[in-house]
Amino acid sequence: MLKNVAWTVLSRYGAQGLSLVSNILLVRYLGAARYGEYALASSVMLIGNAFTSFGMDMILIRRISAGGDDIALSDGLWGQVFLSALYISGTFLVGVFAPLPLSLKLYTLALLPLSFYSVFTIILRARQEMRVFSIAQVVISTLHLVSFFILQLLDGSVLTFILLLILGHALVAVWGLSRKEVQISRWRFDISQILYLLKESSSMALIGTLRLVYEKIAFTLLPSLTSYTNAGFFSAASRVVEAGKLGHQSALTALYPEMARDVGFGRQMKGLRPLMMAAALISVAVSVLAEPLVVLLFGEEFSSAALPLRIMAWTILPYVFVTYRVIGLVALGAERALLPALIAALGCFILFLFLFTPQWGSAGSAVAVLLAELVHVGLLWNLWRVHVLSK
Repeated sequence: MLKNVAWTVLSRYGAQGLSLVSNILLVRYLGAARYGEYALASSVMLIGNAFTSFGMDMILIRRISAGGDDIALSDGLWGQVFLSALYISGTFLVGVFAPLPLSLKLYTLALLPLSFYSVFTIILRARQEMRVFSIAQVVISTLHLVSFFILQLLDGSVLTFILLLILGHALVAVWGLSRKEVQISRWRFDISQILYLLKESSSMALIGTLRLVYEKIAFTLLPSLTSYTNAGFFSAASRVVEAGKLGHQSALTALYPEMARDVGFGRQMKGLRPLMMAAALISVAVSVLAEPLVVLLFGEEFSSAALPLRIMAWTILPYVFVTYRVIGLVALGAERALLPALIAALGCFILFLFLFTPQWGSAGSAVAVLLAELVHVGLLWNLWRVHVLSK
């Protein structure tokens, strides 16, 4: 278990480091306007990836980890291919009526190889092949960096870069499915089973969408509630906090298959205490070093981001608690119970943003984030008590 966690943590930091370097180089090469075009295309593709995965990864990992037949993987693959085709068609249709860049429309084609890559990673996580899973994460980021160097060599455009990325995704999908660790007993196309899997995954799909809204709603509302400057300070502080969560995200990724395989693992809250202790240490460090961190990373003009960073540093602790409870309940098949808690936490978050942001700016938004996470902690603890401790 510790070895799997170590692999995922190291690969997450390695992949994020490579992505950071490639993005910095890309910004300098493309300039503001062309990078804006790429950012738009990338955002549309990532939203599409969230839509086409449809929460199936969690459901399939739970099935396979619990000893189920991996034939359901073929249902997951064709389901994702179908949703990808739907999303791609919708994007091109919108492009008929709206001036969408060609780069944006073409980048949605990457969803097809990403469907195969998604099944590849599901198999690895369910079978606890975290070493290969970790290598795959680093390979993706490495190809992103290699694509930039080829782009520079060709003196290409955003469209050139998009085509290189699509090729990279296709190569990784082929490499992944050719690995000996990935063996699918039978491939089939059964429309009834595909629809059944989509129905079974609908709760996770809704939870994933709401969680995405929960994470991004502040960035959407801040410019209207305060100013673009305060939105920039909040965004900078959020970047640092997200970096502080990387290790925990990786560890929790490795813990989920074990929870699905061994019911007692999650019920006994194994691994939670060291995760919370590490989160506390990171929160203290980020809070104390907030000002030098933002100045070092973003420059003197972002020094005002230090206060919201000090506040949001303490969201790492509730984040770990909430995420552990969420994956634990999903592993036990109680994902439907998560929806009311997430909706309530989202509603409180929006209320707190409207209460505190106009008065205190980015610091008020940080307070809203922290309070909303604490509300979510209380709601998840009650769910855990009802669905786990009482049984």
